[in-house]
Formats: sequence, C-alpha cells, structure tokens
Amino acid sequence: MNAKVKAVRKRMFSAHHMLIGAARVAVADAEAKKPGWSYSQLTAITLCGLVIEAICNAVGDRVVPDWKDFERASPNAKIRLLCKYLNVQYDKNQEPWSTVRWLIKQRNAIAHAKPQRVEEEHEWNRDDYDRHREDYPLSDLERELSLDNAKRSLKAVQDVLLRLTEVIPDEDSVGLYSDSWEGSATVIYDE
Repeated sequence: MNAKVKAVRKRMFSAHHMLIGAARVAVADAEAKKPGWSYSQLTAITLCGLVIEAICNAVGDRVVPDWKDFERASPNAKIRLLCKYLNVQYDKNQEPWSTVRWLIKQRNAIAHAKPQRVEEEHEWNRDDYDRHREDYPLSDLERELSLDNAKRSLKAVQDVLLRLTEVIPDEDSVGLYSDSWEGSATVIYDE
C-alpha cells in the first residue's frame, strides 16, 4: 500500500506579533550594548510605532463592522475609535496612551525624515571639554532615541494589546494576544 498524508494548517496572521518580537530583540540588544546597540534603540522605537497600527487593524478587523472604511484613518484616530467601540478608557495624557501618541509622532518623524542643521555652542572648563570633545551634536530625532524610550515603547504597545484584547469576546480574540496555529493530518491509503 502506498500512503499519503493530507495535512491542513490554519493560522490567522497578525503582523503585530512579529513586530513586537523584533522590537523585544532590539531592546535586549540595546540593553546588552551589543555592537550597533544605538541602532537597536532606533529599531525598537520604529517597530513599536508600526505595532500600534498593526494592533488597530488586527483588532478592528475582528470587532468593528466595515473596518475597511477606516483603513485610511490615522493611527491616533484608529486607536481612539477602538477604545470608544470597546469601551476602553482612553486619556491621551495617561499611559499607555501618551506613549502611543509619542510613538506615532516618532514613527512619522522617521518615515518622513527631514534634514536638520544642528549647531551647538558650549563654554566648558578643560575637564568638560575633554569629556565631550568627540561628542557630535544630535538632531531632534536622535535625541529621542534612547534605551529608556525604547523600553517605554515596548511596554506601551504590550499594554495596549492587553487592554484591547481582554475586552473582546473569546471567539473573536483567538490569535490576537498570542500567535498560534492549528493543524490536522489524515492518512490517505491508495489501494
């Protein structure tokens, strides 16, 4: 007898899982000061900025009728819409929402980066000069890239994900809080 196996695999892909995973790795690399760690801070913050919209789209697609009508809305508008629809308290001046707003601003600043002339003038004593003589002036964008901001960003997106998914009915939330898949296999005998 010659046997074949019929395999069926199913998964609801939501990009926020891989983006959060990559941001988590970038934060760990920055904490460990691995080579290129300053770029890891940029990576974590950028990815967390992308996570916000990915979470909105994943949740909105499942719980808001005709979510496609809101695809062109800003991430800030999407998050407010979802909070109102799901009855999740939203205050732009409180965490995690204040960090979410900051993240969206940073995402836009990175995606639409503009050149900036940076000039500094200092009067230092000799010791301070020796300490800072190889420091180059930072742009506004570069000043926002720090390990603290990367960690704050990751915490905020994880908090947003939890707040939005914990109020969704179980039947609608599968695959939103954690990535998963299911499968089956059946042996088919040829006679």
